[in-house]
Amino acid sequence: MASNALVQTRIDSEVKERATAVLENMGLTVSDAVRILLTRTANEGALPLELFSHSEAHDAWFPAKVLRALEHTRRDVDDADAHFRERRAAALRKAAAGDR
Repeated sequence: MASNALVQTRIDSEVKERATAVLENMGLTVSDAVRILLTRTANEGALPLELFSHSEAHDAWFPAKVLRALEHTRRDVDDADAHFRERRAAALRKAAAGDR
């Protein structure tokens, strides 16, 4: 079972008040925002990209990522119905073999 840890930090009270107001408009608390930041940092192994990059960097990164994805082609399936009929038949054969 996961246990909870308490995180405390010092910040200028005016900054906290402004941030609290912004987060409330988004339906979040300061604790929610800190939890999201720490969880993403832990899961991604770095600060979320949007926190330290400019939109220009993202605008350059995104099209390049899309182009790489488009260049990574897979074999075309001439007849999707036939393809899935074959896959379904193989799955049924495998299931039937497991019943024996």
